[in-house]
Amino acid sequence: MSNFADGIGGTDLKSLGAPKSKVIQHRARTVGISNNSAVADSPQDLSVEAVVAPDASIVPRAWLRKTGPAITMIESFYHAFHGIWIGLKEERNVRIHFCLVAFVTTLGIWLKVDAQSWISLIIAMSMVVAAEFVNTSLEHLVDISSNNEYHESARYAKDTAAAAVLIASVAAAAIGAIVFVPKLLALISR
Repeated sequence: MSNFADGIGGTDLKSLGAPKSKVIQHRARTVGISNNSAVADSPQDLSVEAVVAPDASIVPRAWLRKTGPAITMIESFYHAFHGIWIGLKEERNVRIHFCLVAFVTTLGIWLKVDAQSWISLIIAMSMVVAAEFVNTSLEHLVDISSNNEYHESARYAKDTAAAAVLIASVAAAAIGAIVFVPKLLALISR
């Protein structure tokens, strides 16, 4: 990067959406630029001043950046929810797991499961969904690093990540059976 005013990941610093002090701290942490190294009236200073100026948009411009670390807590949450949205929009297995979460939740409410069972179900469902998101992100990282060419190590990485989802899913199914089968049998035997 020839000019730091180009910003992080090629975006301008106007889009950071954070107070000037946060931007300076962030720069010092990520690229080693300290408060004293800024030159007055440089493009860097102009960009930092633009950060403080109010923006007409409700969505902070920082959220529109493609790369770079999040500076604010709100930005971190935005990226997390955006990841959920991408998973639901792009990945079939994520949609399947979310449908199963809705089904299990509805069944649990209908069968009036106790608090201990809810804790078990929530942990099991969270474990499966989290494993699926980790699997998805790892698959994308492997694709990027292998340039979409076949490598045996890439296959092993993808297969073991899928195995983690399978193990979590089998464990969740077992927990679901332990919680729901006795209640369903009691309901049927009435």
